[in-house]
Amino acid sequence: MRVLGVNGWPGASHDGAACLVVDGEVIALAEEERFTRNKHAYGEAPLNAAAHCLAEGGLTLDDIDVVAHGWDLPKLFRDRGLDWFAADADALEHLLPRALFPRTRDPRLTFVNHHIAHAASAYHLSGRDRGAILVLDGQGEDVSTTLAVGIDGGIKTLRTYTPGWSLGYFYAAVCEYAGLGSDAAGKMMGLASYGTPQDLTFGGAFRFTDDGFTVDVVPPDLRSTGSTDEETATIRHWLEHLEKVLPDAPNRSARRFNPRMGRYTKVTDRDPFEYRDIAATAQAALERVVMDLVGSLLRESGESTLLIAGGVGFNATLNGKLMRMPEVQDLFVQPLAGDQGVSLGAAVWVAAQEGDRIQPMKGSVAWGPQWSPDEIRRVLETTGTAYTEPADITAATADVLAAGGVAGWFQGRAEGGPRALGHRSMVAVPSPERTRDRVNVRIKDREAWRPFAPSMQEEAAEALIGTTTPLPYMIVTTPVTEAGAAVMPAVVHSDRTTRPQTVSAEIDPLYHRLIGKVGEHTGTAVILNTSFNGRDEPVVCSPRDALATFHRLPMDALALGPFLVRRPDGALRAVDA
Repeated sequence: MRVLGVNGWPGASHDGAACLVVDGEVIALAEEERFTRNKHAYGEAPLNAAAHCLAEGGLTLDDIDVVAHGWDLPKLFRDRGLDWFAADADALEHLLPRALFPRTRDPRLTFVNHHIAHAASAYHLSGRDRGAILVLDGQGEDVSTTLAVGIDGGIKTLRTYTPGWSLGYFYAAVCEYAGLGSDAAGKMMGLASYGTPQDLTFGGAFRFTDDGFTVDVVPPDLRSTGSTDEETATIRHWLEHLEKVLPDAPNRSARRFNPRMGRYTKVTDRDPFEYRDIAATAQAALERVVMDLVGSLLRESGESTLLIAGGVGFNATLNGKLMRMPEVQDLFVQPLAGDQGVSLGAAVWVAAQEGDRIQPMKGSVAWGPQWSPDEIRRVLETTGTAYTEPADITAATADVLAAGGVAGWFQGRAEGGPRALGHRSMVAVPSPERTRDRVNVRIKDREAWRPFAPSMQEEAAEALIGTTTPLPYMIVTTPVTEAGAAVMPAVVHSDRTTRPQTVSAEIDPLYHRLIGKVGEHTGTAVILNTSFNGRDEPVVCSPRDALATFHRLPMDALALGPFLVRRPDGALRAVDA
């Protein structure tokens, strides 16, 4: 069976994406933001992403059996009194118009329940036959948390929580209160480790129970009118309560024109770092609630394997604590945990329902576009970029890093999700500690307290993080060993943890080789790895994206396929001066 999974809807969505699953195997996946360069692709249909997936499979829409959407949009719209299409053909034309996707016939259009799509993305691609499933996000059609179990290819829902009691919206409200912005959960997770937790109930808002929680400040039956979700209303309830019970007033923000940057930027009344105790409290409250939910879920299901998806699943600190719970003997967190992942989940759910055997993930999410060396060379020459072609791009890049440089690393197929895992990365040696400040402040123009992650050869993991468990997706935190703290201080966070990626020679031989070449200089096969992008922009996708970002940011070199682009001698010294 050929299934095109999608997420995104014109004017009413975020994180649009598409994937192609053929006979149970993921052939391609891409996010719309990578093509349009609009972060999170708010309100965008996955037109470019779908076109890429079809091209990668050598198919047209005529060849597709089912288009599977990761939301039950007809239910969502009709439940809220909003207009929906009279026929599936009209809905498909709105999503994938014939002008862009010529066809002689329409494939079947299926709308999959949002949390089922999330659950399927974790269960069917985990390689596990069975396990307890926890979905945590802002909300789906009418739930925000789902506890389920996957057995023998089926998913059975055990319990759900309403949108008003969304843990994702709670966390977003605290982000907004601290001046980070409601979509800055990753920032607040990093900020939390600098603070000290206070009242985890937030003035009685949370009530913790043996099997979960209740929220007293948001009506459980909250339902917005004229909207497809309860996000705005839920966050408003939380902000009104936080202002009453927290000692610090909310950190107000405004958009002002920044002449230096030539555009409007957000300015806050206070430094968000002053809200680190509030961030720490929110993180601790989230951990308390979710760990209680997990304990209850495992008892109720009788399982010891835990599978996680949904946007809250990006909280690596939480995931690390779940991994270390005695009851959790096996943990899989879908690395495409957010809404980009429901394109994948909807596709594999439909394929599995039709009898296809789903091929599990194997340690990579590199299913996006790629460019051949000849295509990259043409871009370099067309743009007049000076470059060399070293005999070994890994050795040449390692020389740059060993000399204290920071390089872009653009290789192979683009990856999905927010984590760069060695295909669209910015890399450096993770020592000395001030490297973190240089990359944060000078290069990426972001807060100095933001943490970075290491990519390490899996052979070095036990010495650096004390475990041989493969951690290929950079989505859980682990404590570091004494040896690890000594050799990679730039990627050790203030709580003495890190968010590692273990790299296998079998799965990603080129990136594994780069790390090894750096290790020949430093004595340890580990590098600092962060996403290859500037502030408030998506991860680079194409060679032209990579060149534009390289020329705009004060990096030292760019490994673009087999070619090396170097900053002219003295250019960075002139900028620093």
